[in-house]
Amino acid sequence: MVGDVETRVRDRAERQVLKALREGRREAYEEVIETHYASIYRLLLFLTREAGRAEDMTQEVFASAWAALPGFRGEATIPTWLRRIAYNLFVDSRRRRRREETLVGRLGEGVPGTAADPLSRMMTDEHLSRMYEAMGGLDDTERAVLLLHYLDGLSYRQMARVLQQPAGTLKWITHQALEKLRTQVIGKAES
Repeated sequence: MVGDVETRVRDRAERQVLKALREGRREAYEEVIETHYASIYRLLLFLTREAGRAEDMTQEVFASAWAALPGFRGEATIPTWLRRIAYNLFVDSRRRRRREETLVGRLGEGVPGTAADPLSRMMTDEHLSRMYEAMGGLDDTERAVLLLHYLDGLSYRQMARVLQQPAGTLKWITHQALEKLRTQVIGKAES
């Protein structure tokens, strides 16, 4: 009963924010950025594993959202909509990078090396370092599912909207990703 009231209050507040956004009210834009910037950045940081790239892409998410606002029908919540935009930008960026790397490789120049990830340098705790390294062994969808579910607290239904995959599939992907992590982290700890 309390949950239903909280949901209705949250839905009403979101409709008001959406109305203010469509009216072009600056304070509504600021509120959305202030409320959702950190979670969008965190999603992109875990997907890209590059702080600078995640920062750039986070800004691009909000710019894209404002441009797409007239077409936003409100079928998803604002946070889900923003995460969907972020994930799509990441996928597009990854495709673009792969094409560029392929082209550079064909030209015989090789792919330039990259400096160590700042997040990796900051991690001094052995367990976190192992976990971060193990996350690198997951594919992009597996990392996204774990981040959205365990760090952002999204339900499988919410993740299904963000990732545009059935909730049952995402449950299976989550299970597989956790098994991979468990194997990698335990295997490295024993060596």
